[in-house]
Amino acid sequence: MPDSLIYFMETPAAEQRRLLCKLVEHFYDAGLKVQVAVDSTLSAQHIDQLLWTFSDRSFIPHRIYDLRDGDDFIEPVLITVGDLHVRGFDAVICDGPQSLDFMTLFGIAAHFVIRDDGDRRQESRLMWLEARDRKLEIRHVPYSSEVDWSLFPDAAGRRGEPA
Repeated sequence: MPDSLIYFMETPAAEQRRLLCKLVEHFYDAGLKVQVAVDSTLSAQHIDQLLWTFSDRSFIPHRIYDLRDGDDFIEPVLITVGDLHVRGFDAVICDGPQSLDFMTLFGIAAHFVIRDDGDRRQESRLMWLEARDRKLEIRHVPYSSEVDWSLFPDAAGRRGEPA
């Protein structure tokens, strides 16, 4: 199992996907290959559309992964349904619930702590405790209207230090 860093990122539900797109953009700009794990085909299609439209200043080459494609892809960002691990990707951003075992298959993982959904927030707390008990490297990213990008890997692949 590779050394993994798991970010627990607080956000209101209404801002989760905007933050997801900004995180994809940041990781892409840092030269990382990014997998976005979603829980349904509908979610995959929605994120696909968002990645085309969320930013006027950049384009992020991406696509929805299809099992029939095998390993025949050149895009640095793949959207996958479920806990499908695509080899060769550096980071995973989890749009929905994913297991710690899945997240630790990547060097970097992002999990969203939904501040205004009590059930999902409790699931995140339990996951945090399990990650801590397993002695995984974890970082809490508190909610803010502006993300502190120094906490995340830069273009040289260096990971930021906690505040």
